[in-house]
Amino acid sequence: MSYARLIRPERALLVAASVWIGTVVAGAPFLPEMNSIFAIVSTFLIAAAGFSANDYFDAESDRLNKPKRPIAAGKARKGAAAGMAGALFAAGMALAYLISFDALAIAAVATGLLIAYSVALKNTVLIGNVVTGGLTGTAFFFGGVVAGNHIAALPVALFVLLSYTGKEIYKSIDNSLADKRYDEKSTAMRLGVTNSRIIANIFLIVTVIFSFVPYFLGMLGMTYLFFVLMADIILLLSAVTPVKYSSKLVAAGIVVGVAAFLVGAAA
Repeated sequence: MSYARLIRPERALLVAASVWIGTVVAGAPFLPEMNSIFAIVSTFLIAAAGFSANDYFDAESDRLNKPKRPIAAGKARKGAAAGMAGALFAAGMALAYLISFDALAIAAVATGLLIAYSVALKNTVLIGNVVTGGLTGTAFFFGGVVAGNHIAALPVALFVLLSYTGKEIYKSIDNSLADKRYDEKSTAMRLGVTNSRIIANIFLIVTVIFSFVPYFLGMLGMTYLFFVLMADIILLLSAVTPVKYSSKLVAAGIVVGVAAFLVGAAA
């Protein structure tokens, strides 16, 4: 059970589900075909590997700040976590190879970014936040590539990249207000709460503006517009509510926004 916790299966499943949504938005059948299944499982494995690698590299800081994590609690060995991450990365890329060269290339880039994030990028100002948002959005784009229509999946990928980056910045603000020492190199701790909130809000405002692009380009219709307007309202509310609620509101806005793309494509 402790080793299962290393891979955060519930979060890895959410990332894998994003690939499925990307395939549907791109016009693939609701019930995934073989290549889509390969892509979903590949993404689950790579995301799980990323979580395990993150725990490996954060082992020392987790002993102080997150003592219930498996390695920090002494319930999982650090070397085993590294081995598990390596095996899962390799298995995920092997499945991507079975799909196409393009799928393998995306899987390889995602793997490299996940490792780089765990090693160094998470401690950079803004770059780590953008990488996290980019990786989250890439899952949807990956689905579009596998479905053979990456252009159709690009808008939802960009919507998630922009909004999730804003969410990550708000999350760093939450941690700084909670005085979490392990987050001392975060965007909020380095730039301050006020400046970080301004930057997060810029990402969210750009997200809202961008959300109209698929409609005006004729890619999606009125059904999409109706639901994405609700997502936009939630995202804008997060910019003016007390900061302790903002990251949760952004998360809700992302869910509604992704649903807008899904139902819009199905309409």
